Amino acid sequence: MGLGWPTYTLGDLCRFKYGHMPRKTDLCDDGYPVFSGYRIVGHATTYHYEEPEIIVVARGVGGAGDIKMSPPRCFLTNLSIVAQVVSSEVDKKFLYYRLAGPKLWELRTGSAQAQITIDRLQRYELRLPPLPTQQKIATILSGYDDLMENNVRRIKILEEMAQNLYHEWFVKFRFPGHQHACFTDSLLGRIPQKWECGVVNDLVSLKSGFAFRSSTFIEDGTYGLVTIRNVHDGLFVPDCTNRIADLPSNMSDFCHLSTGDVLLSLTGNIGRVCLVYGTNYLLNQRVAKLVPNEVNNRAYVYLTFRQDEFQTKLSKIANGVAQQNLSPIETGKTQVVIPSQKVLADFAGICEPIVKEMTALFQENATLRRTRDLLLPRLISGEVDVSELDIAVPEEAMT
Repeated sequence: MGLGWPTYTLGDLCRFKYGHMPRKTDLCDDGYPVFSGYRIVGHATTYHYEEPEIIVVARGVGGAGDIKMSPPRCFLTNLSIVAQVVSSEVDKKFLYYRLAGPKLWELRTGSAQAQITIDRLQRYELRLPPLPTQQKIATILSGYDDLMENNVRRIKILEEMAQNLYHEWFVKFRFPGHQHACFTDSLLGRIPQKWECGVVNDLVSLKSGFAFRSSTFIEDGTYGLVTIRNVHDGLFVPDCTNRIADLPSNMSDFCHLSTGDVLLSLTGNIGRVCLVYGTNYLLNQRVAKLVPNEVNNRAYVYLTFRQDEFQTKLSKIANGVAQQNLSPIETGKTQVVIPSQKVLADFAGICEPIVKEMTALFQENATLRRTRDLLLPRLISGEVDVSELDIAVPEEAMT
């Protein structure tokens, strides 16, 4: 299991450097990505590194020591430490996977806020197989990442298709038969006849999650508790910090989450909406499930809550000083235009299959990620020997 492999320190293999915050004059609307170590947080007129580089998240609640690969031509903020490979003994992609497997959390310091320092990174020891073996391992693992990235692109295209159709039908009013439609004045502006001014509750019920007791949390529990940390903007994060083994007797049935459920964050970054995928998830407090009054209107509800104009409405009714809080009751009273049943049915016929395909791709990525993560430690430890396998290594990996 790799016992004959030579040992190196990261300082032997990499040159480390902290990122820094861009100046305001460097920021722009459409430029090179500004990468925080977690995600792209803006764009700048300049960039730090031409090629994708290994990034160690320098600090942050729960994230210090996480390993990412930066986008090409990006600007790195001060939350990042770049580990630029300078040794010919190591393949960059292999090193990325090697570090991403056993996260570098053991190197963290600080009690109030965990952080990773360059000094500790430089002293970190690891064993390396011969370079050709590294390249084969990186090629195998990259195959999974390539499939996932392709699915991410497909999901983005599908969402853009659905959003564009929504905008055409319900913002520009170019729905089928609009040429013959008559319009009338309403409290929300001119709308087609047979459409109505109503409230969110006319379309959907907002079901708030359950207040689970922390004393019942166990590390390997069957059920994952979905909190606001799991609800990102258009993205469900399936990894749950807290889990339980047994269901509370007084928990409502709607707290069981199923693939395709629509979630809304109620605290902090309020108004974020995503689609659930996977099994054995339970709805925690401060997250609401959006249950359409008509089952076929799921896509319409999801896309309505994703609209910038609707997000602005939610921000206006949110309250709180330290952090914003969104009331399900007040959200349900928010005024909206309700299309005719015929138009909603036609829209569902087109967009429900799109949303279903999106969740299927999300699930496929979750399966690919689990498979890769099970294989990764066995490959990088030498437990699974690939040195004699005939694996085609991309030419760029051999230069």
